[in-house]
Amino acid sequence: MTPISPRGLLLALAGALCLAALAAVPWLAGNYWMRILTSILMYCVVAQGLNVIVGFAGYHAFGNAAFFGIGAYALGVSEVLGLGFLASIPVAAAVSALVAALVGWPLLRLRGHYFAIATVALTMAVGELVTNIGGVTGGAQGLALPLDTSQSPEQVYRQIYFLMFGLAVLSTLAVWHLSNSRLGYALRALKDSERGAMAMGVDTRRAKVAAWAISAALTGAAGAIWAHWMTFIEVGSAFDITLSVKGYIMMLIGGMGTIFGPLLGAAFFELFSTLIWSRFTEVHNLVLGILVCVVVLALPFGIWQPLRRLWHGRQGSRA
Repeated sequence: MTPISPRGLLLALAGALCLAALAAVPWLAGNYWMRILTSILMYCVVAQGLNVIVGFAGYHAFGNAAFFGIGAYALGVSEVLGLGFLASIPVAAAVSALVAALVGWPLLRLRGHYFAIATVALTMAVGELVTNIGGVTGGAQGLALPLDTSQSPEQVYRQIYFLMFGLAVLSTLAVWHLSNSRLGYALRALKDSERGAMAMGVDTRRAKVAAWAISAALTGAAGAIWAHWMTFIEVGSAFDITLSVKGYIMMLIGGMGTIFGPLLGAAFFELFSTLIWSRFTEVHNLVLGILVCVVVLALPFGIWQPLRRLWHGRQGSRA
């Protein structure tokens, strides 16, 4: 049995303390901060979903809000049809992954800004489709989800928080597993050179579709929990392209292609957005935009990389 190094033990201890602190939030923080932290955890999942297709595969998707909305409406329709909330979350994730696989087969032939534009168009197209279907989706009038009267509002919000928390942990574990898997190595290879990866025998089309399906499943599950949290969904909020843009910025700030970078980026962006909004109500977007530009220019590879270098540097100096 391989002994655990002091560095690994310290990292495990820090991770356990962080998880314990997050698990204790519903009993320590007020409703306002619990809502903020729930939103941060949701964006952690969205950023990790983008990390799979952007950070690993190198395909810059700006339309993952399509899968967020698909997950939200899949859960809403499932609940209206009588399926329970918890049972509807895997259904929403599966539907989002299936749609990503179907549309990814032709769209992932595109590269660069062409693929980015196509993903934005996909979000708009799916939103229009849901609006025009009507009926069980509610169309332009929106969709009201059944209320759970067996629980108090505090219990419902606590359940939403722990589900987002668990999904954030699950998405991080999925990215960690992907980084050490055969699919992860294939995605890194095609990110560097798709032709080179094909010459090495990598089935690039299947790898790209699998990456986008994983990304969509994580994003769709987050959208499903969000829909239950909101209790009422409509196309404008469920398919909001701003969600994709914010998730992309968070992933970029934290460090794309890393395991913990998107988590840091989501926490940094959402916390500073809240603090800046409370102090600069009228110009908070301007101040936040300047702050993001400064961080990106100062740390072009994200927050995680310098922290990792600092950690390894201290460990090296001690050795």
